[in-house]
Amino acid sequence: MSRKPRSFRGSECSALLASAGVIGTLAGVAGAQLPASSPPVAPQKSGPVARDTGRPSTDDFRTLFGEAGETGIASVASGTADGLKVSTECGERLDADASDFLATWSVTSHGKDSTPKQARRASKPATKSSPKSAPKSATKSEMISSASKPILARLAQTAAAWQLSRIIVAAPESERGAVAREFLAHPIFARTLALVVDPQREDLARVLRIARLVMTERSEFVERFPELAAAIAVVNDAPVVVQVNENLAQGCGPLATFDHFLAGEKKMLFGIRGIAPELLIYVVDVAATSDEMNWALRKYAGNRTVGLLYDEIEYDFDHLEKGRPKKVTAAGWNLANILLYGGICADQAYFATTVGKSIGVPCVYTTATDGVLAHAWIGFVGKYPRGPSWDEIGRFGGYQSVEGFIRDPQTGSQISSTQMPMVLNYGLEPIEDRLISAALRIAASRLLQPIQGSTGGSPSNANAVSSVSAETIEKVLALTHVAVKACLTDARSWELIGRAAGSGAMSTEQKQQWSSDILTLCADSYPEFALRTIAPMIDSISDISARQEALDGALSLFSDRGDLAGQILLQQADLYKAQGNPVAAGRCYEMILSRYANDGPFAIVALQEASKLLAQRNDAASNVSLHERAFNEMEVPVGIAPQFARQSNWYRSGVMLAQALRIVGRERDATFHEQRMAGVMK
Repeated sequence: MSRKPRSFRGSECSALLASAGVIGTLAGVAGAQLPASSPPVAPQKSGPVARDTGRPSTDDFRTLFGEAGETGIASVASGTADGLKVSTECGERLDADASDFLATWSVTSHGKDSTPKQARRASKPATKSSPKSAPKSATKSEMISSASKPILARLAQTAAAWQLSRIIVAAPESERGAVAREFLAHPIFARTLALVVDPQREDLARVLRIARLVMTERSEFVERFPELAAAIAVVNDAPVVVQVNENLAQGCGPLATFDHFLAGEKKMLFGIRGIAPELLIYVVDVAATSDEMNWALRKYAGNRTVGLLYDEIEYDFDHLEKGRPKKVTAAGWNLANILLYGGICADQAYFATTVGKSIGVPCVYTTATDGVLAHAWIGFVGKYPRGPSWDEIGRFGGYQSVEGFIRDPQTGSQISSTQMPMVLNYGLEPIEDRLISAALRIAASRLLQPIQGSTGGSPSNANAVSSVSAETIEKVLALTHVAVKACLTDARSWELIGRAAGSGAMSTEQKQQWSSDILTLCADSYPEFALRTIAPMIDSISDISARQEALDGALSLFSDRGDLAGQILLQQADLYKAQGNPVAAGRCYEMILSRYANDGPFAIVALQEASKLLAQRNDAASNVSLHERAFNEMEVPVGIAPQFARQSNWYRSGVMLAQALRIVGRERDATFHEQRMAGVMK
């Protein structure tokens, strides 16, 4: 629900990497579309077609997974080896290959440090350096010697084999042989799926069910479109559902989704082959029927800036300002009717993102809440002469300075919308760099969590780690160091550092080094992601005073972002209360209410917590004064229906003020205050 649709004008939000250096030359998504070897006909109407690489063979599988990996998976397929045993052996080989790589890499000039740059003094909080002053990153040739390259190639094969073995083991024991045979017949798809799946956050059994369905029902197409098949497998392991206020949209299922993109391959704006599945998941998570997707493709195919469709939907002001039922809901909620009858911001965002996905454009439905209302807009990849760029349409006014949230289609978790430029830039990286980064990340992740989640099944807590030694942490940090150098925008590699901090084995100096590097490389372009990444490191500091100092450093960096500063101040207040210092906690709450009262609902949390502190002191008079000051800071909701105005910080703080007045016996003042509020709400 938005409140100022008339005032918005489209704005571009194209984030570029910090100047610390991305490895490799970026290959544009627009150039990733490969010529089709056969016309894009619907699978149900077509017979077998020749694969681009010919019939898969044992040699194909061995090239991608290594001789040992091929032998192990083949033994499961033939029934001569137990799947669990093969998975264990694959994991042990991965550990050995990772150790071999580190031993060789460490003798190079850039292998002596286990972190991306020289340590800062541990006594100081992390600070964000200017990109101009940041040290230059090592090039790949400087990082990886000729002696290391063969070991790294083997490591990539072993990582893929271990991941695939984990997927196979997720099947019932009686079905593992059949599953292994299916993957042996589809080696390219097998590797693509193995490297994109996230066992710590996904249920491998459910992912495998969709993967087997696609391999069985669309066998002749899976090897030609491995990224599409893998993206569908990790997205459709759960129903694709979007709740748009009172309406519910649901996807058409994995096979129908696969068929849509296959049949419309040449009409898709960026194609569907050669695109990183980590980016493609934001295309295939389309919550619409097949008929609606086809309608969108017929009407909007080739649209290079789908975000502008947001403004093509007429805003339903009768619903916003008068609270009347939405016209589109009464008529029947679907894409065609949204275009015909209009809607509010949620309908605008749903329409634009769904059309965009249907024509092959990575899009996200983004939401946020400021001090007045929740709002929704679209983020999308625009296709321009200069190359693809991440843009946003519908993010107007105060919503430009609050954090937007999206749903990760692969894991179902909520993530920051500022992570999307990273995802796009990751998709632009050369595939060789992405493979290196994934292999090193997988090897490092295994060291952090050697038991939990290693044999498939339900996902474990992604941030929980087994107890590890200082030596193991050194290996994890060294592997992750090379991973982020190979592919700076691989968010999973950066997140791995947070998990390492959670192990308790990272030293204060190591945390300081890494948090500094994250802020240097990510804070300008991806501030929300940077803060979320260093947060586990701050939380893992056992000394409360040192943790408070780290939070002070973070606050100084993000003081101009009210939503982020508010979160940090709430954390600081909790720490002060844990120290038995309610006065300092109260100052944190006062700072939120005086500076960031309209930047999000966290201001109401601050008001409630500050009120509790005063109640503990039996200081009812000061409580009234607190609520009066807060209420005067809140933005008054104007021109919206009462049911929406009640979501605002102004209304919620006003109700609390009336309650505070009654507590001190000022009934007449409370009633007069409520009457004034009612007058505004008419």
